[in-house]
Amino acid sequence: MFWPLYFAQSLSLGSAASGVGLCLLWTPQDRVVPALDPASYAVAGNLYSRDGVSFLLRNLLARPTITDLVLCGKDMTGSGAALVALLREGIDAHGRIIGDGTRLHPELPPAAIELLRRSVTLHDHRDTVRPEQIAPLLNGLRRPAVAWADAPLIFPYSEPSADALPAAEAGLLLRAPTIRAAYLRLLWHVMRFGQRTGTQHSSDQRELLDVLTIVSDEPADPAHFSHAAWMPLDRASLGERLPDGSYTGYLGQFLQAAPGAGVSYTYGSRLRAFPPTGAGPNDGTLDQIAAMVADLRASEASRRAVAVLWNPAYDAGSASPPCLNLVQARLRDGCLHLTAYFRSHDIYRAWADNAYGLRALQGEIAAALAAEVGELALLSHSAHIYAHDWAHAEELVAHHYRAADPHQVRDARGAFVIAIEPPEIVVRHYNLAGEHLQTLSGSTARELGLALVPYVGELQHGLYLGRELQKAEFALTLGRPEAYRQDRPLALD
Repeated sequence: MFWPLYFAQSLSLGSAASGVGLCLLWTPQDRVVPALDPASYAVAGNLYSRDGVSFLLRNLLARPTITDLVLCGKDMTGSGAALVALLREGIDAHGRIIGDGTRLHPELPPAAIELLRRSVTLHDHRDTVRPEQIAPLLNGLRRPAVAWADAPLIFPYSEPSADALPAAEAGLLLRAPTIRAAYLRLLWHVMRFGQRTGTQHSSDQRELLDVLTIVSDEPADPAHFSHAAWMPLDRASLGERLPDGSYTGYLGQFLQAAPGAGVSYTYGSRLRAFPPTGAGPNDGTLDQIAAMVADLRASEASRRAVAVLWNPAYDAGSASPPCLNLVQARLRDGCLHLTAYFRSHDIYRAWADNAYGLRALQGEIAAALAAEVGELALLSHSAHIYAHDWAHAEELVAHHYRAADPHQVRDARGAFVIAIEPPEIVVRHYNLAGEHLQTLSGSTARELGLALVPYVGELQHGLYLGRELQKAEFALTLGRPEAYRQDRPLALD
């Protein structure tokens, strides 16, 4: 039998005749193991996480001749405390360590865990880190290998499949050039990181809170929208702009004042004919879009070009109040930027349609002001996908979503040119217009990586820079600065 079964490449083997195991927690093995007598231990390794406790148990059960476990090193993550609690207290009926809460692998039978607890003695010397302190502990123990099970105890292992991956309680920023690309990124993130919760409706949902999606390059003309045939709303239903300036389909509901037959309100009626206080939902007189345009004409620096769609006199207590609550327009350097706030956002069925409607609205406001169309920002407080759409969302993601190529990610904070100018690595920072902003230098990837953190705005860009800096450091360390060229493999031949 090959042993250890798990993380063999990360463990140091001593003598098969020894019944002692050494767990060093977070203290590096290379600082300790060279000072030890190989005959004084069978195996030595680290325990970085609570999840690692299950793998430690699996290795001990697969070779049940280790009778004593010496615990040393720095306990940085509570993994040592979990191991101590397990061997002293055991597990509860749910497979969790009593007093700690760590869940062990479900394939590990409670009877096997109890056998190990009875058979292995723990020697708790946490915070003992110096080799000259650890070596005497092992030399004084000197336990021979004694079998405490008739045969190796090996159990199946299944890779985990989490229902939802961990994420911040609130706040996610996504950027994409088009609405189509942003829609796919949103679907992927909600399905991977959204918490499964109940709703006021009959269906469960996966939900992220406060998702800000920025779209930069979507055309404002509906004839050139990035709409795709695989989206839930077909192109005909989305609508088009007619020669007289009116709109059909969903765009008509979003951009025009007249409510559709059989509906209590439309976004267009709230934006173009907002009802006065106390009136019915469609008894309106105020064209909020015209007011926004007039405000921005009066002052390009205005922060008052705001339209609201929530009417407290009518919507408080309503069974179906508007999901879109606020729209704000800003002028900056001749570009018209638009921000929208949604209290509730059905990402699968409604987000893309809403975004196309807002982009068309943004285009109209920009045209009225003779401005360029800038970025569109959608803040979705509750970004959710209902259970009955999960399978459809996963299918769209599987067939159409591709992670962005780091080389093609546009980082608004700038770009970096990396070169080796012995004895240092030099990084020159440029803005997107190609202007040189600053120069940073250092001798290691770690040093420069820490210096660059404040100037990197996109995760993919940061990962790319990390790879390039490590390549540059390697070439510099080898004394081969000419071997490094950014975006190329190292030329070491």
